[in-house]
Amino acid sequence: MTRENGNTEQTTSSTTTSSPQLQSKPHDPELLMAARRGDWARLERLLLSRDGDTTALGAPQLVIPVDVEIMPSAAAAAPAAARERDSLLHMVASRGDGEDFLKSASVIHGKGRHLLDARDKNGDTPLHCAARAGCRGMVAHLVSLARSENGGRDDGRVRAMLRAQNKRGETVLHQAVRLGDGDMIGRLMAEDPQLARVPLSDGASPLYLAVQLGRDDIARQLYHKDPALSYSGPDGRNALHAAVLKGQDTTKMLLEWNRDLVKEADRSTGSTPLHLAASWGDREVISLLLAADPSAAYQSDSNGSFPIHVATFMDIVGVVSVLLDGRSDCAELRDAKGRTFLHVAVQEESMSVVTYICKVQGQKFASSVMNMQDDDGNTALHLAVKTGNLWILSPLMKNRFVMLNVTNNIGQTPLDLSWSSIPAGVSYGLNTEIIIHKLLQDAGAQNGTHRFDLFHENHTARLDQKEEAQKITTSTQIVGIGSVLIATVAFAAAFTLPGGYRGDDAENGGTPMLVGHSAFHVFIIANTLAFILSGLSITLLIYAGIVVMDIRSRMLSLALAAILMAASARSLSAAFVFGLYVVLAPVARTTAVATFAITALAFADAFWVIQLVCSVELVLLKRLGAQAWWRLARSMLLTLLSHFWPYIVIAGVVKCVKIKRDH
Repeated sequence: MTRENGNTEQTTSSTTTSSPQLQSKPHDPELLMAARRGDWARLERLLLSRDGDTTALGAPQLVIPVDVEIMPSAAAAAPAAARERDSLLHMVASRGDGEDFLKSASVIHGKGRHLLDARDKNGDTPLHCAARAGCRGMVAHLVSLARSENGGRDDGRVRAMLRAQNKRGETVLHQAVRLGDGDMIGRLMAEDPQLARVPLSDGASPLYLAVQLGRDDIARQLYHKDPALSYSGPDGRNALHAAVLKGQDTTKMLLEWNRDLVKEADRSTGSTPLHLAASWGDREVISLLLAADPSAAYQSDSNGSFPIHVATFMDIVGVVSVLLDGRSDCAELRDAKGRTFLHVAVQEESMSVVTYICKVQGQKFASSVMNMQDDDGNTALHLAVKTGNLWILSPLMKNRFVMLNVTNNIGQTPLDLSWSSIPAGVSYGLNTEIIIHKLLQDAGAQNGTHRFDLFHENHTARLDQKEEAQKITTSTQIVGIGSVLIATVAFAAAFTLPGGYRGDDAENGGTPMLVGHSAFHVFIIANTLAFILSGLSITLLIYAGIVVMDIRSRMLSLALAAILMAASARSLSAAFVFGLYVVLAPVARTTAVATFAITALAFADAFWVIQLVCSVELVLLKRLGAQAWWRLARSMLLTLLSHFWPYIVIAGVVKCVKIKRDH
């Protein structure tokens, strides 16, 4: 490369190329200050003193061989990548549209006409910058400067400048739309009536941008200026995709202009405006789209999902009802996996949609939809069993059109799947997997036609002794904490009795003051039972923690310990409430009764279990009819006994003591 000191001895072949090499250099501070202040006189003076130096205007510095002559206009022909730098005209254009700035723009343009097309790092021209700053006067002035270049005879130069796109694919019209400046939009489109239809590579058209920003007034102005304007948006979307998210007024406006937008899909997902509206759940917008083109409900995306699948995935039952209204065959549409919207509702655990289908639409669909199989042969009931969600399964079980014994592609019925999902080893008896399996059995579900021994070998969970030992160790610690706390409290309560003790100088000194009160006797029996049960629980936990015992004995010990701990907790709650009652009743009976009511909260876990059992039995009652009434009564009785048997024991002991005392 040649050094620019007059010495040409080190000139190389690389420096004699016909294309100049370009470098960027900072602006002169004086020029920068003058441009930012709109000091056109100083600008003119400084530029005159550097006549021929295009780098002062913000163009790239030219590093060239000394023996090659280059004209100042060469900068205009430089590659775009080398010219992406703010010029003085960019700065002046964005500073304002006062007279000084307009004159400054004229001065700069007079020294370098190519700067009207210069690009900054974002690909913006000075016209972009002026519009973004809201400088209407500057925009008009820059347009007039462009027109003056050809003596005002050719508008092609103006159109080219107006249609110049930055790196985001936006023209100057986009800047005006973003500002919401109707006057600027009117002036720009007066210069180029087709400016709103400039083709984009993958950007948002001015109309799309206006709709996206919620500026319906600007959208109407653009349309009235040019009814053939572009509706395009990024990724192949159109303005209607944006409109459906803004509400029914904007959607209605777009549909009045162009109904063909309803079926246009984006490139990445194949989603139409109806898919988008279905995902957000605006029923009014969806009704407008369907009224414009009913066939839109039958257009799938790139995954094969129809709008009804999308609404179901989002658990928007109102949209599902609109899509099915007059189009009940939409219920049979399948996605790429062969799933109907019922399959999707079950798999995604869309509770409200499943309930709506089974209760409201179940009679209408009957077996045509309720028992459809996906590509794996699974019905909605198969998938409900797989999810392990009892509340999703229940509506399906209540619907008598749902068949219980359909086999999938590998020959498994829902009962087979439920069997496979039951965990091995210690498990809570009310785990949903266990309840679902028992519910299917009680409803009359059957296994598939396969050898049970082979099915058991291949599909049922096997006991992993190491994993089970770890579960027992962790559970033993948790249950042990509860049992020890209850035993400690019960032991302390036995020697700090409510009401205290008689004095030593009184008759029967040292005995409890409240002996003879029925509530006191209940307190003593309940506290004793709590201590005994918690003690037994601790003993069983010790056995469960002995690693030399076989795993099944340890599992049984842990299960019994947990049951006894729960019973001891209920006994302790009875001792607590009767202990308070016996000391409060003589002086604050209302408060004593209130403690009974508050203590009922201790039974919340029992109420939850009762509600769960009742729900399961009601499912069977709906499925099997009146013959299942006796099951409901039996299940409720057994549930109450399993949770409240300590109170029966306490009441029985107190009754026996009272009878013996009376005799």
